[in-house]
Amino acid sequence: MILMHKSLKRSDDIMRSLRNYFRINFKFIDGILEVFNNDIGQGYLFKIFQSYNDNNDLVIWMYESLSDKNIKIAYSIHSNVDENNNWIDEDKVNFNEKEIVKDIKKKIIKDIYDTIRDYYGFDEEIEIPKELNI
Repeated sequence: MILMHKSLKRSDDIMRSLRNYFRINFKFIDGILEVFNNDIGQGYLFKIFQSYNDNNDLVIWMYESLSDKNIKIAYSIHSNVDENNNWIDEDKVNFNEKEIVKDIKKKIIKDIYDTIRDYYGFDEEIEIPKELNI
């Protein structure tokens, strides 16, 4: 049997829910999900293409830390991403850490949604629909 590593499995589960949530609530945002692997973690990178400006549009890394097993979310801009999907300058990255608890998926999705809403100046405050099972 071939299994997905638990750190990718956790990130995959959250990113699938995030993708579904954005499909409903942020239909007008373009983006792509990619994977990354560096010295501190492996997970997913969400590249947003709202303005198509590398010095403005957000990128969001989500991964399970290899050192403490918490979920980390890192925010930066496209111009701070190298060809392997890692950040170039760590000083230009804002890190947010979440302990793995029961409602972690809801908390992460809400935090990412709020960050994107505030960053781009969107006005809507949307609650997570129950049918998304997050």
